[in-house]
Amino acid sequence: MRKQQQIWHDEHANQGTLPTMANAEPASGVILFTEWLKSQRVAPAGKVVDIGAGKGRNSVHLAKVGFEVWALEYIESAITVAKQLAEKNDVGSKIHFELAEVDTDWKIDDNFFDLAIDSFSSIDIETKSGREKCRDEMYRTLKPGGYALVTVCSTEDEWEKELIANNPGPEPNSTIWPQNGKFQKDYDETELHDFYDKFDVVELRTISKPGFKLGRNGTVTNLWVVLKKPTQ
Repeated sequence: MRKQQQIWHDEHANQGTLPTMANAEPASGVILFTEWLKSQRVAPAGKVVDIGAGKGRNSVHLAKVGFEVWALEYIESAITVAKQLAEKNDVGSKIHFELAEVDTDWKIDDNFFDLAIDSFSSIDIETKSGREKCRDEMYRTLKPGGYALVTVCSTEDEWEKELIANNPGPEPNSTIWPQNGKFQKDYDETELHDFYDKFDVVELRTISKPGFKLGRNGTVTNLWVVLKKPTQ
């Protein structure tokens, strides 16, 4: 098991640094995305990939809204919990759970998905080449004209700003969390635009809200971006 994978295995078991890992409610950014889709008159139907689905909270939300979901996750124990959550919410038949490493080739056809969700998942891929592979697979499997939601931690987040200064990772705007050794890649707006330059950026918002992380309360600052795969 890779080091980062072992860290996430332990985090799913203990919620030691991120208590929200225990939440069954969907991420606020994913709720906002489904509301945004409704405002754009995008029908709640079709196929969506949940990249790094964790314990399934976002997959279940998407299935309850009306989508057929492919939940990709590389922690087997998290998938077990996610399946239980799906059954509890009567959407087990609408979610396809796959044990998969998202920084490798996906066993999915080109132009397969109508939508994609990356809710704070690819930021924990420990190499730039791995994140690029995940991005490129998302692009490849998304239909032309399809939308993708990506949420990441901003470099302006109060915890991340401290970590970048005091516990920097091997790349610009990356960190190694001292509590558990977890790698994380953070972004500013320019870097986010550059990284997803194959997509059209439809909307980009900076979202700040109260939060609890690494043992203390504070203000979380994230970047919420809607991408669109060009039709040509």
